[in-house]
Amino acid sequence: MKKILSIVIPTYNMEQLLPLCLDSLVGSAAATALEVVVVNDGSKDGSLAVAQHYAESYPDVVRVIDKQNGNYGSTINAALPTLVGEYVKILDADDTFDTAAIAPFVGYLEQISGADMVVGPFVEIDSRGEHRVDYNLYSRKIYGYGVPYNAERLFEDGHIAYFMMHSVAYRTELLRQMGYRQSEGISYTDQQWCFFPIFNIESVAFTDIALYRYNLMREGQTMDSRVQLKSIGQLTAVVLSMAEYLREHGKGLSAARYNFLAGVVVRRMQTVMRKYLLEMDDRAFEMSEFSVTLEHFKQLAPQSLTVPVNGRLKIDLLSHWEQRGARYPQWKRRCLIAADSAMQRVYKLIFN
Repeated sequence: MKKILSIVIPTYNMEQLLPLCLDSLVGSAAATALEVVVVNDGSKDGSLAVAQHYAESYPDVVRVIDKQNGNYGSTINAALPTLVGEYVKILDADDTFDTAAIAPFVGYLEQISGADMVVGPFVEIDSRGEHRVDYNLYSRKIYGYGVPYNAERLFEDGHIAYFMMHSVAYRTELLRQMGYRQSEGISYTDQQWCFFPIFNIESVAFTDIALYRYNLMREGQTMDSRVQLKSIGQLTAVVLSMAEYLREHGKGLSAARYNFLAGVVVRRMQTVMRKYLLEMDDRAFEMSEFSVTLEHFKQLAPQSLTVPVNGRLKIDLLSHWEQRGARYPQWKRRCLIAADSAMQRVYKLIFN
């Protein structure tokens, strides 16, 4: 049977969660339309054995690439040249797909065959329960489903500020033609997955099928704020790679597409600097390379930089640093963090 969707599963020490991930795929009525590629990134636990068991049990659906450890991006780079599905989507080994949604999603891909990028909602799962994350604005559907849009229209409209890995699937051949590769040896390169291909997409289709179920409950995952603080150098390296790519490839883009991509770069820079200026403790900050990072960001930033606490609380952390050569005092940083958290909770309650 023709493979409609290739699913790449980067895997490192996920022995306990990988079966849940794979069960969510092979249990679908449309499983034979899937190509599931588990890329074992030098796991030290039993992840490889789990993956091989599923490959033996479902040989027409699951296969395994076993490689030495090279971190997240290396797994995508290893899988992409081997894929046979018309579309490709990444699924982290600690997450799942909604099994019942796979068949409708595959049917949708067949319906809009040829669109470069497919965007849909996903479900976040955290300690407060489950909630759907969509690309609607204030409960208003901004784009219809089932009809591909010219990508330039999206950039000109300005309704969408960025895309997330959990939301997107790409036409596989598009990635091959552009020579897509992610940085290797570092984490957080999923940000590149939602950035580099945007330079080349010509058409985008939207769906209301919530396929991806994003698990935020696992302790120690890369999105944990404490883990991110410890990995600030890797976050910085990814953002710099995006900024450098924009400088190198952005000159031939339309103004609307360039501004969209520039906005993504600036927001990622702001996220990194916010961790330095607001979240990092005093001792770690004193030992950090914030001044070096800031200088690199300024050299590559596609527009002037500010670092607001969040999109609604626009106290500029960077302006305070540049005027005083110091961060806000600890008590005020704590107050700002609390205010930011409260505002985010209220915003989610209202708009999700």
